[in-house]
Order: sequence, then C-alpha cells, then structure tokens
Amino acid sequence: MQDFDFDERDLRLLHALQVRPRAPWTTLAPAVGADPVTLARRWEQLQEEGLAWIGCYQGAGRGVVTAFLEIECAPSSMATVTEELANDPEVLTIDLTAGGRDMVVTLICRDDAELSRYVLDRLSTVEGIRSMRTHRSIQVVADAQVWRLRSLNAGEVKALERAVAPPKELLSRVPADIEDGLLRILREDARASVSRISGELGISQARARSTLSTVLAQQRVVIRLEVARPYSGWPVYVWFFMRVPATQVGSVAGKLVGLDEVRLVTTTVGNYSLVVAVWLRRIEDITLLERHLGERLPFAEIVDRSIVLRTPKHLGIRLDASGRRVVG
Repeated sequence: MQDFDFDERDLRLLHALQVRPRAPWTTLAPAVGADPVTLARRWEQLQEEGLAWIGCYQGAGRGVVTAFLEIECAPSSMATVTEELANDPEVLTIDLTAGGRDMVVTLICRDDAELSRYVLDRLSTVEGIRSMRTHRSIQVVADAQVWRLRSLNAGEVKALERAVAPPKELLSRVPADIEDGLLRILREDARASVSRISGELGISQARARSTLSTVLAQQRVVIRLEVARPYSGWPVYVWFFMRVPATQVGSVAGKLVGLDEVRLVTTTVGNYSLVVAVWLRRIEDITLLERHLGERLPFAEIVDRSIVLRTPKHLGIRLDASGRRVVG
C-alpha cells in the first residue's frame, strides 16, 4: 500500500516548479498560496524523502544524440544487467517493462560515433543480454518539460509565467569548460544560486547569470521538475511503439503532443516511426487511450506497447523500488 499522498498545496508547489523550476520562493508563494519560508521548508522535505526533485540533463541544443534500446534478458540476469547499465553515464533512464521487451533504455550520447561505440562495443561486454534493438531518435518532438500536474489553473500559470520571464540567449558563445562546469553544478542542485555558480566557476555573478540564461534558452542544458511517479496521481507508465505513413509523421506527432497523458514523443529510425511515453491514472486508461488514438488517428498503427514495472534510473538519478529518488 502507498505510504504517502501529496496534499493539494504540495501539488500546487510542484506544478509551479514545473512552470519555473528556478523561480524564487517569494515569486512562487502567491501562485501556491503559502508563504516563502513554508514553501522552502516543504520543498526540502519532499527532496529529502525522495518524492520530488529537479533533474538536469544535456538538451538538444548541445547536439546530443538520443536513442532507445529495447533489451531482452534472461530472468536471472535482470538485476545484474540493470545495475551494470545504471552505472554508465550514457544511460539516462532505465525502465523495466512487461510486454515485448524486458527493458527500455534511453541513451544520450555526444554524437553518433559515441552511440556506435556504446551499442556495438560496450553492450557486447554486458553478460545476460539476450537480444537488443536500437532506435536512434531523429527528433525529440516533445519531452516531459511540457507535461504538467494541472494543479494550478490557467490564470495562475500565466501569472507565474509573467512574474518570471523565460531564459534569454544573452551570450553569443559559452566556453565548453564553463558549460561543462555549469552542467555539473546544476546536476548537483538545479536551483543553485548565481553566487554559488559564480564562485565555483570563477566568473563574475553577471557572467554566471548570463551563462545560465543562455544555455537554458538554447536548450543546451535542460532542468525540469520530477516527481516520484507512483505518488503523482499518474502511476501507470506505458511505452507505445507506433508506425505511421511517412507523409503523416509530423501531423501525428503534433497531435500526440497535445494529449494530457503524453510525456515523450520522438520520431525514430528503425521499426517504428514514433516512440511515445505516457503516464496514466489507471491501468484501464490504456484501452481508453488506444481507442481515442484509433478514432483520432486511424492511419497511425500502435505496433506494440509495454507497461513499466519499475524505473531504477531516471534522468541520470537512481530510484528505489518504490519510485523515490535514492537520497545520499
């Protein structure tokens, strides 16, 4: 039985952080309906309990290559394969699934050469993998940056967006070593202060602020609020693998992005035109969603689907069997 439920104020806080992950507590307070000190304290509690956190990863603006691996393992090897892959920095997310594959692994590599080395050389050394299929992403049409808990109403969201402007591209170029250092800091603490960033990178606060704004605006670095899925109100996690006529891929992808349940839509090279990840409120909603897609997109074929049983690693962060972030 689930041992925790977010209350309405928690959900409002988390939705606000989805909209503006680095907003000051004083700015978030009016939207959430609590004083800044209370929000800061509650956020620390949620983080310490592994129930919510802000993830950080390399974005498309950095020119990275994303790929999805369908892996099948011998049952006795699942735990060892999972643990070995979880230690690899190229592995962003591992989902253990029921269906036509044992796990779906999301990779982020610097380029196609690194992807090739990982798939062809590294994975051949992992004992227990029986078979594998690789799907190189062509374009990530949308990811969970745009997914929302929907605890704030539209007016409250717009007010928060007006109160904290989105990041702007302020620099023509950010040196690679500075960007790498900033990525390291934000992975440790995505809400790290400008003064901390300035001190650790050895640059002025003005330069630190401009650097941060630029890499976020360019989607070179992505930060987003994450919540332990089993406690989110959306506990059912499903991967869909779809085949769509080439002339319809863009149209179908755009319509999928507009669905409340969708957290990832990507076009791919391989057996599938589209790979889609969704969160649902109930297991029965899988059938309802498939029926809706069939009615709305009759030429888009769902070739296969898999339900996620457990996610040991998500956005580079280790999770326990209950879906909470492993803290410490």
